[in-house]
Amino acid sequence: MENNTKKKSNFQLIIIIILALLLIFFVIDKIHQKQKTEEIITQLEESNTEKQNISNEMKELLMQYDELKTNNDTINAKLAAEQKRIKQLIEELKYVKSSNSAKIKQYKKELNTLRKIMRSYIVQIDSLYTRNQELIKENAQVKNEYRIVISENQELSSARDSLEGTVKKASELKALNLVASGINKRGKKTNRISKLDKIKVCFTIDENVIAPRGEKWVYIRIAKPDKYVLHESDDDLFTFEGKKIAYSAKRVVNYQGDITDMCIYWKKNENLIPGLYYVDVFADGALIGTTAFTLN
Repeated sequence: MENNTKKKSNFQLIIIIILALLLIFFVIDKIHQKQKTEEIITQLEESNTEKQNISNEMKELLMQYDELKTNNDTINAKLAAEQKRIKQLIEELKYVKSSNSAKIKQYKKELNTLRKIMRSYIVQIDSLYTRNQELIKENAQVKNEYRIVISENQELSSARDSLEGTVKKASELKALNLVASGINKRGKKTNRISKLDKIKVCFTIDENVIAPRGEKWVYIRIAKPDKYVLHESDDDLFTFEGKKIAYSAKRVVNYQGDITDMCIYWKKNENLIPGLYYVDVFADGALIGTTAFTLN
């Protein structure tokens, strides 16, 4: 009888221990579940904050694009395309779930790419502005020198005045409709450096009944984005404003005072870099036209 009582007491003790262990396991499991839930909530909050930050930065980038100003139609078209792309990304981001961290990282990477693209446009616009200011300065200097010459020669004879008038009109030779672009080996237009075989520069020399007639050399100077002038040989020089400067390519034209269409080609013979290229056209020792184009 005493043994039965003892066994019963031991069995009850075992039951109590098992129940206590189960209770402990239950409490530990609840604590782990709570911690896991809190971690998930924290991750969702961080993802949602990251998503909102990306959206705000894209909106700020869009405003910065609005502030970019240029007179170059090609760059303006590219700026408009990038703005459209940013607006589309902002709209898409609205429907991305905060729990989709992989997608949010993808949009963050896209934002960094957009910043790099914008910086490249800022460099291009700054280069165009700098070049324009240089041309304005040069033009003002030429006009000032011209006024000095006129002032110093007011007492010259009417024959000298007539000669100066002829020289002045002859110096007004102009290249119109100036267009420069890259072409591949099949003669098709391309702006990709990897496929470019030549650079084609086409323009129209305007009618000028006063300009001297006959054969004359027309030169082009193509400057890379780093201002280096493309040329095949160190001997490829011509005279401009009393100095010897390099040219990229040249061609003889038989000019008879009429409208004359012509193209000049530069054959690729060195490595090129992406960016904005400037093209200057010269004839009779004068700059007669300027344009620019972009290679990628």
